Amino acid sequence: MAALRLFARSRLSTIILRSSSQLELRNNVSPIVYQIHKRWGSFKSSPKYIDSAQYANYEVTQDPEEWEYVERILKPKLVPEPPLQDTNLPSGWKPPTSKPGDHPYYIHRTKSYMQPVYLYIGYRGLRRLTTIRKIDGDIWLLRTELKKYLEENTGKHIGIRVNELSGQIQFRGDYVTLVKKWCDSKGF
Repeated sequence: MAALRLFARSRLSTIILRSSSQLELRNNVSPIVYQIHKRWGSFKSSPKYIDSAQYANYEVTQDPEEWEYVERILKPKLVPEPPLQDTNLPSGWKPPTSKPGDHPYYIHRTKSYMQPVYLYIGYRGLRRLTTIRKIDGDIWLLRTELKKYLEENTGKHIGIRVNELSGQIQFRGDYVTLVKKWCDSKGF
């Protein structure tokens, strides 16, 4: 398609158009090259809205019983609060069971009630960083407990970087599932 655009915009296309216009007179066939750079429509070229009588009939109502049907279709303005009892759901999602005072540290959930554990892949897939965000409290104690848990489960030494001001911990490697499992066991 790009080759056709270049061909249509080049000077060669004007020569072909001139020669094809003579053929068009003879054969009554429109040239294909001419149609490439014709734009077929946009909202600016559409006719202006004049009168609602041309369109479907509608009626504005103030009846709250009819408005209930419309509210069911509209998407909610806020994410609805999920059930917070400890249940196993088919999706694997678990609600938070601990409160901010239960541990010396706390990992808050995101707006959509998900755990703030992320995997960043960089350097063409060679570097993988697991990041935990939204940490409050004693971040250094959280670091030591998580490092101990991850080293026991993987059998490797794990590099960790702590950003105390932003409340983030980064692990060198892909440990998202292990960190989420640990967060579930603690109730975050």
